[in-house]
Amino acid sequence: MANTTFTGPVVSLNGIIGGPNPNAGGSGANDTEQGGKVPYTATNATTLTITSGSESGTKLLATVNAGALVYVSNGASGNAVYAFSDGAEWLRVDTRVAVASS
Repeated sequence: MANTTFTGPVVSLNGIIGGPNPNAGGSGANDTEQGGKVPYTATNATTLTITSGSESGTKLLATVNAGALVYVSNGASGNAVYAFSDGAEWLRVDTRVAVASS
C-alpha cells in the first residue's frame, strides 16, 4: 500500500487507521490514536490521558498532534465523543468545541 500525504480534511466511512505516532507521547505502539483501541479521557482542552492498556497515564498533547483523530471516553461532558487536534486544542468532531469531561 502506498503512503499519501493530505493537506486538507479526510473523510472516511469505515474509520481511519494510523500507525505508530512518535508524537503521541507513548512508546509508539499502535494503540494511541487514529484507529487505535485505547480510549482517552479528557484532562483539559490540550491534554488527553490514556485510561487503559500498556500506555496508562501517558499524555497526548494537542499542540504536537495537529490533525490526529481520537476517541475520548468522557470528552462530551462525561459522554464518549470523537475529537481532533487543531494544533492548539482537542475539539469535538460533532460541535467543534473543546473537549470537556464535565
